[in-house]
Amino acid sequence: MKLVTNMIGLDTVLGHYGMIDALAESGFYGIDFNADKEEYYTDAHDKNFYLEWRKYAENKGVYFTQAHAPFASSFDDEEKTKERFIEITEAMKISSWLGAEMIVVHPCNYLPCHIKENAEKMYEQNINIYKSLVPYCEKYEIKVAIENINRGYNGFSSHTSTSKPELLAKLIDELNNPCFTVCFDVGHSHLVRENPAEAIRKLGSRIGCLHIHDNDGNGDNHTLPFYGTIEWESVMEALADVDYQGNLSYEAGHFFKNVPEEIRVDSLKYMSAVGHSLIKKFEGYKIK
Repeated sequence: MKLVTNMIGLDTVLGHYGMIDALAESGFYGIDFNADKEEYYTDAHDKNFYLEWRKYAENKGVYFTQAHAPFASSFDDEEKTKERFIEITEAMKISSWLGAEMIVVHPCNYLPCHIKENAEKMYEQNINIYKSLVPYCEKYEIKVAIENINRGYNGFSSHTSTSKPELLAKLIDELNNPCFTVCFDVGHSHLVRENPAEAIRKLGSRIGCLHIHDNDGNGDNHTLPFYGTIEWESVMEALADVDYQGNLSYEAGHFFKNVPEEIRVDSLKYMSAVGHSLIKKFEGYKIK
């Protein structure tokens, strides 16, 4: 298990190459590429830019291991959904240039799934959209990771078509294609009152990557582990129990964004120390 982080708050402040330097200095192995900034869908960068960025990173011992497609993946508007699909496939292409092995494409969730008819509609739309991505997975040699996400509804987090592990497992199993894997988001599981460790065990080997962040069980805080109420010891034990093969990938950018710019690199070193302590716990459980 290697330590990875997403880019939120890093590239904006440090620049594309300064971010690589800071991550290498702080002990990070990889980057979760946030392919949802407008600059990646304009003529601002060509293929050579991404290849050079990748080369620079790899020379520093830092790798683009996974990616984020634009959020949301669908809307209650057919034309907007078609436009977003094109952006998602573009993100898959760019991410493959960077060397990412998988990209998170969020499930449909624009309708609240506490209503049965909505849940059925979202599930079917997920099946159709993900199946439509198979040719692009094959073309760009990249997997699509489907995330467990929650939906804010009347002031609290409610379930979506993938928020419960049983629902996400059902979707992955029906797709039944090696192009798809699970991105298990520990924070989102906590928000819908699921026990993250139990959810991990239910999903098992379907999990290909992670989103690691903490919260207080009420808001999607996306902060650093141990700054919320998730019980991390049990999470790392569960990952070891299911023989998780991927990396520990932070999505804790809100912790970083609240730190003054002049000490952000120092804060990265602290984030790295926390991440490596979790990895050590995981490795300890693997040995038992």
